[in-house]
This record gives sequence, C-alpha cells and structure tokens, in this order.
Amino acid sequence: MKKKSLLIIVDICLICILYFTAFLLRFEFKGALEYAHFIYTSLPIIIIITIGVFIRMGMYNAVWRYASVDSFVMILKAVTISVLIAVVLVFFFQTYRMPRSIFIIYWLLFLLGTGGVRFSTRVYRYYFVLKRGRGRRVLIYGAGSAGQMIAKEMRYDPLLGYCPICFVDDDPNKIGRSIHSLPIYSGNTDLDEIIRENNIEDVLIAIPSTSGVKVRNIIESCKASQVKFKTLPSLSEIVGGSVSVNQIREIEIDDLLKRAPKDLDRRRINSFIDGKSVLITGAGGSIGSELSRQIAECNPSIEMLVDNNEHGLYLIDSELNGNNNAVEFHAILESVTKPICTENHLRRFNTDIIFHSAAYKHVSLVEINPCVAMINNVLGTLKTAKLADKYKVEKFVLISTDKAVRPTSVMGATKRVCELYIQNFNKISNTDFIAVRFGNVLDSSGSVVPKFKQQIKEGGPVTVTHPDVTRYFMLIPEAVQLVMQAASLGKGGEIFILDMGEPVNIENMAKDMIRMMGFGPEDVKIKYSGLKPGEKLYEELLIDESEKDTKYESITIAGVTNVNWEEFNSDIEELLHFADKENIDGAIRVLKKLVPEYNPQNKVYETILTKQ
Repeated sequence: MKKKSLLIIVDICLICILYFTAFLLRFEFKGALEYAHFIYTSLPIIIIITIGVFIRMGMYNAVWRYASVDSFVMILKAVTISVLIAVVLVFFFQTYRMPRSIFIIYWLLFLLGTGGVRFSTRVYRYYFVLKRGRGRRVLIYGAGSAGQMIAKEMRYDPLLGYCPICFVDDDPNKIGRSIHSLPIYSGNTDLDEIIRENNIEDVLIAIPSTSGVKVRNIIESCKASQVKFKTLPSLSEIVGGSVSVNQIREIEIDDLLKRAPKDLDRRRINSFIDGKSVLITGAGGSIGSELSRQIAECNPSIEMLVDNNEHGLYLIDSELNGNNNAVEFHAILESVTKPICTENHLRRFNTDIIFHSAAYKHVSLVEINPCVAMINNVLGTLKTAKLADKYKVEKFVLISTDKAVRPTSVMGATKRVCELYIQNFNKISNTDFIAVRFGNVLDSSGSVVPKFKQQIKEGGPVTVTHPDVTRYFMLIPEAVQLVMQAASLGKGGEIFILDMGEPVNIENMAKDMIRMMGFGPEDVKIKYSGLKPGEKLYEELLIDESEKDTKYESITIAGVTNVNWEEFNSDIEELLHFADKENIDGAIRVLKKLVPEYNPQNKVYETILTKQ
C-alpha cells in the first residue's frame, strides 16, 4: 500500500512538472507565463483523470521490477487514454484557445517520464544487482524455449540462487548469437573448456524432449569437470507448456537410460482396458503399483488391487481413489497363496483381465529363503491361474523376468516354472494365459540405484559385484506400457519378450552416477564385492533362438516349451510339499527336475544337486 501511494505521489509530481514543461517548450518562459491561469485551472482535471485511468488500468498493481514489452504497452495505453480524455474535458470546460501541439508535447513527455520511473527499478536490478552474478554459475544446455524461460527467471530473481552464464546448443543458426545477453556456444565445442573458462558450477540440460543417449553424451563430454548436472521434467510432465526454476531437479540415472518405446500403441492399450474389470496382484509393489496407475488412466470399470503388504496397498489405493473418481476400486489385503477374498471378488464381479505381478523377486534374499519363495511364487501363480480359469477370466497376464532364462538363482527358476505352467495350462483352459518377460526396472525395490546414491553421498566406496557384470534396464513406466500392449496382443500360450535395448555395464553406471552427483573418480572409489549366490555376470532374454516377431518392433514372442502335463503337475506338488516342510534339499532337486536348465550359482545348492 505504501509503494502504491508513493507511486501515485510521483505521478502527480510528474504531471505538474511535465505539463508546465510542455508550455515552456512550446512558448518559452515568458510566453508560458501568459497561460498561467489556464495551467492552474486545467491541471486538477488532468491529475484526476490521469490517476483515475491509471488505477483503472492496473498501473499501480503491476510488479515493475519485472517490466517487459507488455508493461510498456500498458504504459502507452494508459498515458494515451488519460491524455485524450483530459484534452476533451479541458477544451469542454475552458474558453481559452490553445494550440493542440501543447498536449502532443505533454503526451510525449509524460510517456517518457512515466515509463522511465517504472522501468528504473528493472534497470537498477539489471545493472546493480544482477550484474554482480550472485548464485551458482550455470551453463544451460539448450537455447530453446525451455532454456530461455529458465534463463530469464534466473537472471531476474537472484533469490533463486542461480546465475546463468551461457548457453550451449546444437542448432548452428543459434551459435555465436546471444539470448538475454548470454552467449550461445556450439554443442560441438569442448564442454570442459567452456566450463573451465567460465567457472561453471552447474550444468542444466534444458531439453525436455531429449533422449537418454543425448544426456549420457553431454555428461560424458564434461567428464574432466566436477560440476553438478541438473535437468527439467519431460514434455509429458510439463503442465501448460511453461517451465520454471522450481521444476529443476538433479539428473537421475533414469535420464541416461530413458527411451520412448518406438512403437507404443496407446490407442490399442486404451481400447484393451477401457470399460473392463481388472485385477492386479502385487499392486503395492514397484511394477504392480505402476500397472495400477496406468490401468486406471485407461478407464476400467472396476480395478481390484491385491497385496499382502499393508503399507504398499494403502499408498496405491489412496492415490488412485484420490485421482480417479470414475473407477470403482477394491483393495484386497491378502497373500496370493491364500486368495479367499480374491475369490470372493472374482465371484462377485465378472473379471476380464488379471495381471499377476505378485512375487518375491530379490535374488539374494530368495537364495537364503528358498522354500518360502517357492511357495509364494509357484503356489501363488497356480492358485491365481486356477481362479482365473474357474471364473472364466478372459485373459491372465504373468509378469516374468529375464532371470527365468537359463536360471542360476532360485528366484529365476521359480519364475520359469510359472512360465511353463501358464503356457501349458492355456491348452486346457478357456482363459488366455500369457507371460511377459523383461529385465530389471530402475528404482524398483531392491534396485542398485538407491544403494549407489547412498554410498556416493557417504563418500564411497561404491560396491560393484564385478567389473564385467551387465544388466538389462528399463524404466518402470516404459516397461508397464509395453506389458499392457503385449497383453493386448496375446491369444493364449505366448511368452512375450520386451525390447530391453542394450545391456548396461553396472560399473559404468556407477561411474556415471558419481559424475552426475558432482564428484570425481578420486573422490568416490569403486570397490568390487564379488558376485552373490545366484547372480549372473549377464542376463539373457531367450532360452533358445526360436522367437517370432509381432507387428511391434518392441515386442517379440519366445518359442513354446511343451511339458507332460500330468507329470509336470505331480512334480509341482512334490516341490510345494518339500517347500512346505522346509526340506531345502528335496525342493532344490525337484526344482532342477522341473527346470532342467537351472544351473545354480550357489555352492550349497550345487552340492545338493551333485549328491543326487
């Protein structure tokens, strides 16, 4: 209020001084005095009209330290309208014959004076505050609209703690120019040299649509500099097309590995789920919760969430109920090995699709708790599959893993048993049973990413099992989208394989994360801990080379493995009997019989199999 009153007083003073100055310029001093009476009588009219128009047009509500072209247009309109109204009223009430040029001169002077007062705060900020360059010195990679908006906000609000120094861009038409007085360098230039010459502390990648490969290349080109890397949300996460400094975040390993599926068919996915009744087991887990979210976006009629993890189930149920009022949600707190409530729901609702993602997936934990994992993974799948058949569910989708291919762990072997079961059960059931196989997902429970982050924050060392170990990685949303798309293709009996891209060397990933967090190899060391029981050096997606293409490049189909159904079921019963009795020796032997390619990388289990 004080600032508004002060600005009104300043405007009144300007009106008085500049109105008289207009007469001086037109008639010189002596001539101007002859019109003194006219000036005194017309001045109150001009003041009242001008202040009234300025209030009406918001001239006293604007934040002038951010004055721009739009602000100048506002000033031009307000001054012009106030002068025109004042001229009409003055000539209406006064009998003096006055030259019209007086008011043209006054209009020009008042426009300059009003604009000068209002833009002075921005000039002061620019030359006396912003030029001091307070805050972290930032290189912005990307001189597009996102980068420009961010740079402007950083420059004109020093309290944000950033000081933009320059742009780097790959567009040859922009190189050598400047935006907001910041030079634009070429992306082909040595970034380390630019960082060194300009004392850069942070590199902001301001290209929301960029690929993971591009992000990796930018970080790699700065490997000699210990700078921190930041980025903006992806295009899908930017609301309204505008970006803000508040959206800047640290670069995550996800940004290096992200890749949009080449042939994602959203229309097919939506039509597959729209109006259907869907049940998801393991809904509180990493994959299950993302499945639940994306299914909810496709407008199912009913969505049933099953999990024995109370906290995980509560979180996803609360989230979905708060965001999707049109969908009927049911949270079922129980284990898939004792699906009493699940069966009640299947009896009550005509269910169209079951996504079975419930499983114990942590390789090292399963290795030391094999029997409970066999019961959860195998028995849970059998019971859920039999319920799907009993209640005539149209489609059953098993979430599998690349660890089921020539498994070396109990977890991988149990998932292979599940694949074989649903693939062969499909032959005698009216339900279409399919499996979708893919590799590791980033930031899932048990992922190496959070572990590496914590170790880097603590100064290291970062523990890597082996310098040559590689893994397939996929972002959770990407994996779930392709799971749903593959499920829409299934006719029954298929094992779909998702395109995982190239395998990632875990040591290189650790080095990338160290660099992204602003440290060098001498600051945070890497330590090799050796492969854990059940772990492989590398993962595979195919048991043999027999696979079929689908209409989508990102999805292929593995070959069919036929089993003697009666013998296979008998062996499963024996496996579950031994597991229930905690007879590890017997359970491991039967697991090997069920999955002949199972080759445990665990000395205890190797010994068990050697004895038989």
